[in-house]
Amino acid sequence: MEQINKEFNIPYYIFEEITDYIELTAKGYSKCMKWENIKSLLNLAVVNNRITKEQAQFLEKEFCRE
Repeated sequence: MEQINKEFNIPYYIFEEITDYIELTAKGYSKCMKWENIKSLLNLAVVNNRITKEQAQFLEKEFCRE
């Protein structure tokens, strides 16, 4: 089984979006468009070599509430 490094730097713009998304869903708002934006940002971060594909998948699995 492959081990993923869970200690990595998340680009700040992704961190802000995930934080907003979590706050809104905690208040009971459904923000699927917000999550679609986060997925797009994760894909862009992978393309620009900011994070790996595995790290993007980890973030999506960890924080998606859809």
